Amino acid sequence: MEVGTLASWKFAEGESFAAGDSIAEIETDKATIDFEAQDDGIIAKQLIDPGTEVAVGVPIMVIVEEEEDVAAFKNFEAEVVEAEVAAPVEEVAVAPPTPPPAPVEVAPVVAAAVPPPTPEPVIVAAVPETAPITAPTESTTAATPWGSLSKQKSPLSKTLSAKQQTYIDLYGSTGFTPL
Repeated sequence: MEVGTLASWKFAEGESFAAGDSIAEIETDKATIDFEAQDDGIIAKQLIDPGTEVAVGVPIMVIVEEEEDVAAFKNFEAEVVEAEVAAPVEEVAVAPPTPPPAPVEVAPVVAAAVPPPTPEPVIVAAVPETAPITAPTESTTAATPWGSLSKQKSPLSKTLSAKQQTYIDLYGSTGFTPL
């Protein structure tokens, strides 16, 4: 948006407003927008009359914080308001850019042949051999705190096992075996 029309004022000169109040309505080519106050204040002077087309950035009013300051702006006139009202932009002819200078040929630089440095040999200490690790041969189920209770069949374990088997038959393996 570059230009808008001041549709109407919601407050007259000398009236106070609060933060968030809509001070004026501004029409653009796409929508009508409320001009909302950011802080509390009093409108000392309205610089633009309703229905006037105004460019973005042009002052439209003078706001003061104290009511006694309103009288100081009674006869205030903005100097640049008329010059800044939406003026068409003139296009300026630009001369074509000058071509860049031709590149200068430079003779290639030849580096002196220096042999690459030879790396120092790395000495690795021998690792002592250790005995191979073997897995325990005893059953780990007997060492659990549950002992032989994990091998007993109960009515609950039979029911759970049957339901697990039904599930496996319908949907496939779960990765666990039934009890």
